Amino acid sequence: MIRWFTIILSLLGLAVGMFAVAVGKTEIPNPPLARPASVNPFGKGIAALGIVEPSGRAIEIASADPGLVAEVLVDVGDRVQKDQVLMRLDSRAIDSQIVAAQGELAASQAEVDRWHAIPRAEDVPPLEAALLRAKATLADAEDKLKRSMDAVKSGAMSARDVASSESAVEVSRAEVASAQANLDRLKAGGWKADLVVAEAAAQSVKARIQSLEVLKDRLIVRAPRDATVLRREVEPGEYILGPLSRTRAPLVLGDLTRLNVRAQVDEEDIGLIAMSSKAVGRTRGAVQRELELKIVRIEPYARPKPTLSGANTERVDTRVIDVVLEVANPADARIVPGQAIDVFIDSAK
Repeated sequence: MIRWFTIILSLLGLAVGMFAVAVGKTEIPNPPLARPASVNPFGKGIAALGIVEPSGRAIEIASADPGLVAEVLVDVGDRVQKDQVLMRLDSRAIDSQIVAAQGELAASQAEVDRWHAIPRAEDVPPLEAALLRAKATLADAEDKLKRSMDAVKSGAMSARDVASSESAVEVSRAEVASAQANLDRLKAGGWKADLVVAEAAAQSVKARIQSLEVLKDRLIVRAPRDATVLRREVEPGEYILGPLSRTRAPLVLGDLTRLNVRAQVDEEDIGLIAMSSKAVGRTRGAVQRELELKIVRIEPYARPKPTLSGANTERVDTRVIDVVLEVANPADARIVPGQAIDVFIDSAK
C-alpha cells in the first residue's frame, strides 16, 4: 500500500512540475542595437583603427634637469608661441653661486683697476725726496773723500782714512742708483705680467658666471614651437625628474589647427592602399560623424600591434603599418587628439 502511495505522489509531482514549466515559459526579448553598426562604405575597402593626433605629433614637454617646480605659466587650452616660457624650476641654488662668483669678479676687477691706477700721484714725491737725499749724501761723501786725499798729502790723515771715504762714496752711489731705480719703476707703471694675470683671473670668473647663467636658463622650460597646451600634469611645488622620468610628461603640446589620424593597417592589407585611395573616418559613440580624410603618407616601417609588447617571449601574429591621414576640416570635426575612430580606406585600383 505504501509503495503504491509513493508512486502516485511521484507521478503527481511530475505532473505539477510539467504544468509549472509549461505555464512559466516566456519569450526572452531581443533588444535592438543601441546604435547602428559601423559599416564600411566602400565595397572593397579595408577598415582600421585610427588615433587622432595633432599635426607634427603631440610633444611631451619636460625640463632638461630635475628640480622643484617654482612656477607654471600656462594651462590647458592656452595657445603658446615658440620660445614662450611654460614653467620655471627653483633656481636658488644656482643664484647663490652666481652671487658668490659676482663677488669674486668684483675683487678681480679691482686688481685690474689698481694696476691701471699705478703710479699714484702721492707716491712720486717721497721717492723723489729719497733720490735727492741719496744724491746729497753722495755729494757729501765725495767731498769728504777729496778732503781726505788732500789731508794724506799733507800727512794729516792716513791711507786707511782715504779707503774708508772711498767706501762711503761707493755706498752712496749705490743708494742713489737704488733710489733712481725705484722712482723710474714707479713712473713706468705696473708690470705688464701682473696685468695679464689679473685680467685672466677676471675673465675666468666671468666665464664661470656665464656657465652658471646657462645652467640657470636650463631651469626655464620654453615652448619648442607654436602650439596649444593639451594636458597639464604639474603644479608649483612638485618635484619633477626631468627627462629621466618616463611615467608622465608635465606638459603636452600639440598644433590643433591641423589634425591627423594615424591608422593601423594590417600588413596583409597594405598592398591594397595607394596614396590616391579615398578614405573616410567615423567617430564612435552615441553620435557618429563622418570625417573626410586624405592620405598624407604611408610610413615604411611595420611594427607589432600596440596591444603587444613585441618581446621575444611573445608570439606576434599581427604586425601593422601606420598610415597617416589628414582631417579635411578639423575645426568642424569636433574631435580631440588621442581619440579613437574607425578608418575606412578604399582599395587602390
